[in-house]
Amino acid sequence: MTVAGASFYDENNDAESRIEVIDNSGNLPHPGNLELADSVLNRLEPKDRHEMGQMIHSRSVMGGILFAAVGIFWWLTVSVIGNTLGDTDPDLPASMIFNLGFFHVSLLIPLLVLIATVLLMHSRERSSWQSGLIGGILLIIALYFTLEPLGWIVFTDQGSPSMVLQSLRIGALAIMVHFASHMLLDAILLSWVQKMLQSFPLELSTLEPLLLGQGGFDKDEEEVSPA
Repeated sequence: MTVAGASFYDENNDAESRIEVIDNSGNLPHPGNLELADSVLNRLEPKDRHEMGQMIHSRSVMGGILFAAVGIFWWLTVSVIGNTLGDTDPDLPASMIFNLGFFHVSLLIPLLVLIATVLLMHSRERSSWQSGLIGGILLIIALYFTLEPLGWIVFTDQGSPSMVLQSLRIGALAIMVHFASHMLLDAILLSWVQKMLQSFPLELSTLEPLLLGQGGFDKDEEEVSPA
């Protein structure tokens, strides 16, 4: 195991560890969990434990706001005024995949995007090609359902102008679910790292901002000035 303050990464790796072992004789988490925690810290860059707590709070609140917005947006634009927007028009073509109607697609898209976001984040943090593959497939399926109403208008004579609103609503739902999921997962990961730091003899190294003093500016000016 590494000595206190040593990096969990190889010396040739540009990324430096944000986690320091303060007691090698104590119980330490699995190296894979340490690597995951370090990846989260290097990506989100909390400068200390206090800022980590603030990031957990802000991201969880924003995720909750966006998920609530998704529910309200779907309820208003699909359930309440969907008939007014022409969603139940029997002349509108159904999806070529399983003959799904717009109502069912509007429920399916948020689920697909949610699962895809979770899988893609897992792939990034754990370097898993399997979850990345499945997440990418789900995103393409969601994109197909989003653009399919426009395809009916552009490439066939069966489409209706009201289908433009279908694509816009599905796209808005997909985007909000993606960002809400991303915010909430970041908060969950940071909370997990915070509990790890509290449960094991580990310390979070402070991320110091890069400051350039007046002397540095003067030196740079001297270097670029003509002889």
